[in-house]
Amino acid sequence: MSPLRRIIQVCCTILTPMLLLGSLLASYDPAPAGASSHREAPLIAFDPQADNTDVYAFISPDANDTVTIVANYIPLEAPYGGPNYFQFADDVLYSINIDNVGDARPRISYQFRFTTTTRNPETFLYNVGPVTSLDDPDLNVVQTYAVTEVISPTSGTVTTTTLGTDLPTPPVNIGEKSTPEDEYIQMAADAVQTLDGGIRVFAGQRDDPFFVDLGSIFDLLTLRGQAPPIGYESTGPVAGVDNLKGYNTHSIVIQVPIDRLLQGAPDGETVIGVWATASRPSMRVLSPLGGVATSGEFVQVSRLGMPLTNEVVIPRALKDAFNGLKPEQDFGLFTSGTDAGNLLQESVLNPELQRLLNALYGVPNPGENRQDILSIFLTGMTTTKPFSITAGVTQVSVPAGTVVNQPQNVQPADMLRLNTAEPFRPGTTGSICAAEPNYQLGVLAGDVCGFPNGRRLQDDVTDIELLAVAGAAYNVLTDETFDFNPALIGVLTDSVSENDQPFLDEFPYLATPNAGQDYSQDIIQPFADYLPLVRRTMMQLRAE
Repeated sequence: MSPLRRIIQVCCTILTPMLLLGSLLASYDPAPAGASSHREAPLIAFDPQADNTDVYAFISPDANDTVTIVANYIPLEAPYGGPNYFQFADDVLYSINIDNVGDARPRISYQFRFTTTTRNPETFLYNVGPVTSLDDPDLNVVQTYAVTEVISPTSGTVTTTTLGTDLPTPPVNIGEKSTPEDEYIQMAADAVQTLDGGIRVFAGQRDDPFFVDLGSIFDLLTLRGQAPPIGYESTGPVAGVDNLKGYNTHSIVIQVPIDRLLQGAPDGETVIGVWATASRPSMRVLSPLGGVATSGEFVQVSRLGMPLTNEVVIPRALKDAFNGLKPEQDFGLFTSGTDAGNLLQESVLNPELQRLLNALYGVPNPGENRQDILSIFLTGMTTTKPFSITAGVTQVSVPAGTVVNQPQNVQPADMLRLNTAEPFRPGTTGSICAAEPNYQLGVLAGDVCGFPNGRRLQDDVTDIELLAVAGAAYNVLTDETFDFNPALIGVLTDSVSENDQPFLDEFPYLATPNAGQDYSQDIIQPFADYLPLVRRTMMQLRAE
């Protein structure tokens, strides 16, 4: 190779990523366009304000007689998305739903409606000066909300109660000059509201608490950090990359006394099912001058209970339909014998992910009738044998017959189920929660107060679901036997085990959102991934 060609080769190696970055910046659109597990279905991917990204439900760590439920919306919020920053939609009905009966119907719903006010429409600015309080006149775009509780008993009259109106949301975290850090933290704390009945609520922007290596997981199920073929060859990052680092989301957080959540439940029932939805009016009319008018009944366009269900369990043919289904319709479709029902049944009982693990990496397949997956995702779990999943890795103490989170009269449906009984509450007398929470493995390690019994913010749901699909809970949740290899623990992992920011110790628990001024460092970071390639190229040229 001639010296000139060598120089050109080196320049191309170094400059290509820089040119690509320049191209991306030049064509930047503040609407999220990248792939994400949050964007779980084709239609909702084009409606981020209604896209429910994650649902969490857990016994409140500092108030164990309450349950905290988190519903996040708007995936991949870049913090620098001005001047029209991300916000809840005024024409979307956001709902957090609770089934305390076991029939997959929303017996309690908390509905949130938002109202946006622009104080001065003659400026393009979101704020016209530093914003240091919730009522600061320098905040130009203000969003408030109302909360309504709807009680739907199994018999009798539906009761609708307005719990609060004109409740404040904090502004988005713009940057140090517009939203100084200390003042922003205080504004978020001031936005926490206490309503009748001891209910606490918060709505506003937060750091996205989900953590996962999206770039590798969706690259034909590559698990970065493992040896090939499971991991990559030597090029590129070898450690797990949290691809949601630096991104924000919009969170609705509600904390409700357990006694209130169990009102109307059958005697002795302590398991609740939780899911969140977003609904839009059926009619939307656009004006040539930019106005939008909506009318008609609300239509459900997004639904989320168990994490990753629609992303990696439901096939493309059913993804949009699943977002419109109500949980009470799941089992009817599952057993309908129709083409759609058969496809749904096949997707649950013989999941594509287990076939991929077997085909790509030789992970043993428990079979084509995965009753354990049915329990985890659709009915809740009751143990058939003592936990021994992770023998030799961690101590387990869950006996056979333990009702982890299966309701008494369960209607199979996808939702996040949580046992609220005192033994499942950390810090109570006789609690069977792990002394030290096992966020990495949750129930699979005998920590029955972790995912998939509810979902704590710290729970590593990606690793837990990978291991569950590989059969880690098969022996415990079915009467059959399967030789699960505990050595897969630590191998079937995306190597991202915690959020990039620490969570708060008190309500609303989610971390402070990323500021726009800080986000650029995360864009520059990928340049470091090219340095090994540049060094190898330089060494090869020298050798020649």
